[in-house]
Amino acid sequence: MSNLLQTGAEFEKKLKERAESTEKMLNDEFRKLGESVSEAVTSNETKIKGAIAQFTASTEESLKKHREGVKEAMMQHRKDMLKLAGSSGMRLLGIVFLLFTASGGTLWYLGGRIQTNLEEIRVQEETLRKLNAKTWGVRYHEGSNGRFLVLPEGMKAETNWTMENGKQNAVRLLQE
Repeated sequence: MSNLLQTGAEFEKKLKERAESTEKMLNDEFRKLGESVSEAVTSNETKIKGAIAQFTASTEESLKKHREGVKEAMMQHRKDMLKLAGSSGMRLLGIVFLLFTASGGTLWYLGGRIQTNLEEIRVQEETLRKLNAKTWGVRYHEGSNGRFLVLPEGMKAETNWTMENGKQNAVRLLQE
């Protein structure tokens, strides 16, 4: 029986050694597998980080170009608007200048005409004053009853007078 115990002990010892060897081998394999997975994860992480960095850089570059394009377009639009406002302003200023010039010219012309008319009225008033002095205030009136010479107040008419050797009838004015 001792043989059987010894064989059992050896068998147990071999089983333990095999179990330890298997455990060691499995641990080594799991460690290698872990390292391999870790390397793969690290490699993939590096690749993913690189792809993300490349995508980010590409996106930033595209955004930068887009911003520059938008900025240029806005600056061009601003310049165009300033040109439009400037040309509209200049056009409006020109129209206002023309209106003021035309108004000033019209006022100057009308002022000259008024001055001329006033001068003519003064001349006519002077002529009328002289005419009234020559006619002693006698006025002519024409109505539905006929034509009349109207004498000024304080005057009376004496008829049966003639002029130019009796060819023309005349009226003599006398102070009352």
